[in-house]
Amino acid sequence: MSDFKTRKRTPPNLRESQKEQLLRYIVSTFPYSIWWKDRDCVYIGTNELNARGAGLSRPDDIIGLTDHDLPWTTEEAEHYIRVDKAVMASGEPLLNIEETQRQADGTHRYLLTCKVPLKDEDGEVFGILGAWTDITDRKLTELALARAKDEAERANRAKSDFLATVSHELRTPLTLILSPLERLLEAQHGALPGDVRDELELIRRNTARLLNVVSDLLDFSKAEAARMEVDWEPVEVNRFTSQMLDDIRPSAAARGRTLAMTGDALGVVSLDRYKYERILLNLISNALKFSHTGGHIEVALRALDDASFELCVRDEGIGISGDDLGKLFSKFTQVDGSVKRRYEGTGLGLSLVKQFAELMRGSVSIESELGRGTVVRVRLPRSAPGAAQEHAASAAEDHAERHADPDLTSAPSAAQTRRWLSSLPPTEVPPAGLAPEQPEPDAGDRGAGALSSRPPGPPSVAPPPASADRPLLLLVDDNPDMRQFMRSLLSPGYRLMEAANGLEAQRLIERSPPHVVVSDVMMPQMSGVELTAWMKAHPVLRHIPIVLVTARADDEAVASGLDGGADEYLVKPFSPRELLARVRSMVRLYESYRQLGAEQAEIARHSGMAQVAMDVLHSAGNTLNSAGIAVDLARDRIARSRLPRLKRALDELLGGDVGAVDPADASRGESLRRYVELALVAVEQEQQEMAADLERMRAQLDALRDALRAQERYAYRNAYRTERLSVNDVIHESLRVHGSALANARVAVRLDLRPVDDVVANRHDLLTILYNLLDNALAAVDGGPREPWIAISTWQDGAGVCCAVEDNGPGVPEAARVQVFQYGFTTREGASGIGLHFSANRMKTFGGSIRIEDGRERGARVVLTFAAASAAAALDGAGPAAAALDGAAPAR
Repeated sequence: MSDFKTRKRTPPNLRESQKEQLLRYIVSTFPYSIWWKDRDCVYIGTNELNARGAGLSRPDDIIGLTDHDLPWTTEEAEHYIRVDKAVMASGEPLLNIEETQRQADGTHRYLLTCKVPLKDEDGEVFGILGAWTDITDRKLTELALARAKDEAERANRAKSDFLATVSHELRTPLTLILSPLERLLEAQHGALPGDVRDELELIRRNTARLLNVVSDLLDFSKAEAARMEVDWEPVEVNRFTSQMLDDIRPSAAARGRTLAMTGDALGVVSLDRYKYERILLNLISNALKFSHTGGHIEVALRALDDASFELCVRDEGIGISGDDLGKLFSKFTQVDGSVKRRYEGTGLGLSLVKQFAELMRGSVSIESELGRGTVVRVRLPRSAPGAAQEHAASAAEDHAERHADPDLTSAPSAAQTRRWLSSLPPTEVPPAGLAPEQPEPDAGDRGAGALSSRPPGPPSVAPPPASADRPLLLLVDDNPDMRQFMRSLLSPGYRLMEAANGLEAQRLIERSPPHVVVSDVMMPQMSGVELTAWMKAHPVLRHIPIVLVTARADDEAVASGLDGGADEYLVKPFSPRELLARVRSMVRLYESYRQLGAEQAEIARHSGMAQVAMDVLHSAGNTLNSAGIAVDLARDRIARSRLPRLKRALDELLGGDVGAVDPADASRGESLRRYVELALVAVEQEQQEMAADLERMRAQLDALRDALRAQERYAYRNAYRTERLSVNDVIHESLRVHGSALANARVAVRLDLRPVDDVVANRHDLLTILYNLLDNALAAVDGGPREPWIAISTWQDGAGVCCAVEDNGPGVPEAARVQVFQYGFTTREGASGIGLHFSANRMKTFGGSIRIEDGRERGARVVLTFAAASAAAALDGAGPAAAALDGAAPAR
């Protein structure tokens, strides 16, 4: 082992030629371009890779050339030589130099180059060694990313500039609308008619709301463009905050929320009054919006240390999940951005809170728990940066001035707070017939289970007689101002119902179906699109026209609404004339649907009566056919009667003189008497058989009468009675009627009736089905096999009961096994094609099925499948079958 280690450590003794050959091999196979130059920057060698890039046929061709002799540009050649000389002069390597190089094929490449000075044994530099790798793909990707970033930043700046410009341009006309309107309402409030005052209040409220949105956009664009400055001023923060809350508290109380302030006395601090007010208004707005009726909101000011204080707003609202907390401060982002979102807004509020706090050298944090509420903490400095001494000098004077004149403190905040308060929607009474505000159901309760499938019942409250002839409209919108506006337009010509979301609309529609529904798209709990889908899937409500109203005007939104089943699409803003015209059009559409439905019902009634008539004729034909067979049998029996011979014997017996009869005649008379006695017995038997035939005829006529009565009841939609029946008993009853026909045709009947559950069906219809099947089987074997037979069997198949009627006739072609159940189709000459059609319809009514399959001897086998009585009751507890089971005894 030691000898092996010794041999391993000993370097190979290579000759100079071998060393040179090894070095050349390494250089030629090295994955980077390598070259080396002398002190004058003249090439003295390179490898194959670099030679190809320079357009040389072999590496040795580069010897004696300079960079000016190669395909590089003049600027590139001078750059290479300049850097080479600098490296050789410094004696230090220069690594990771990014350079460009024009190749021999004219393409430009990006290189990452390393250059190392070559030194002799005395440390003198005699040349330079360089190596480079191609980084063109990476560099192009970096440049593309840099360009994309620059373009995105330019687009973002352009967007911010556009928002700032548009917002600034909008503020002037909005101010000129709002200010004269407020002055008019204040000066002429008592003199204005009530309806005019309500509409002016609606305009003022929504103009103020629009001005708030414009202000948010303007502030956001300034902050994004870093053009917003902080206007530091001393503010008595406790008093300023308290006055703002005093202004807001009545509005909060009207909405069922309480508002309180706690904390430390902070005195005078340096703030940007405008930004602080916007922070507080946004936080209180969110607390009011996301808390339930009866909730409590607390605003607290606390000193953290000598340099900072904290504004804390706490509510007892719905809370936010931990996964969504990170999204809250993103611009234009709402936790619920779907069409079912419950709360309106632009998604800028908390983003502006964060930006304003950071501009004032502060920070924002948020804590929340679902169902428990949310706490937002804003940490702010007590003094302006670099202005502590000035603040200390001016605080006392400013504090005294503001205590002397309270208006100086409240005036700057009044405009913003008053405008924010004036933009709040009015408190409203829930729409008629609906319960007060309910907590929003959990997400798990908002699926298909929340969509009621109950058919609408009659209206619970009759409309006023004076307006009963006006069409009934349902307005669905979560914005009370929008409902008020549409109500003012539509109430003169229509009866109105109102709902704040899709679920409330469902309850109203089920209670009193309207003529037309006008619905917003984006609503809480159930959107307008979901309401439309529910109505169009409802068998009773699908004909009611729906107008969807939305602010989204793009083609995709319109197409989505119409594809979802909406009959009209109205884009905000819309004119009153357009709304009225769309509604009138939808009312006409509703009337057309109703008229068409009445005509179709009349057509269906006549069609149904024709079907009933055909069913009656078919049932009567079957019954009369059996009655005719019974009559033929009775006639044959009469023709074969022994009455004529009996009459002749009696005449001979009674015509002679009994006393003068000789012994021979006496013997003949005794024979006649014996014959008469036997004949009387035979006549009595014939009479009994004829009586039985006539009884069967009477049964057939009774069956015909029952069929006519049953079809009459069915035609006039009276009660269609189903009952619990034994299939085996009904089969025996059917055979009693068909027995004589089967016996006369010499058809053997094979029965295999096993114990099965009862079924729920109409006795007459089930008998008619069996009549049809037996008649078809009898016709199939007539004139066919030498030993014709018909087999009837029953068996239990799980929760089903099966009955089969099979014959050994020619069978039914497979291609015709579906068509035979169609009306009028038949494979038998002279048949009507009604029997199997009737049987299939009746089996469907029973909740069963009928099919045809191959028999054992190439004949046809018709299988009836019923639901067992217990299973039928479980599947349809409210159906007629279940109703018949209540208290009904078995038919056996």
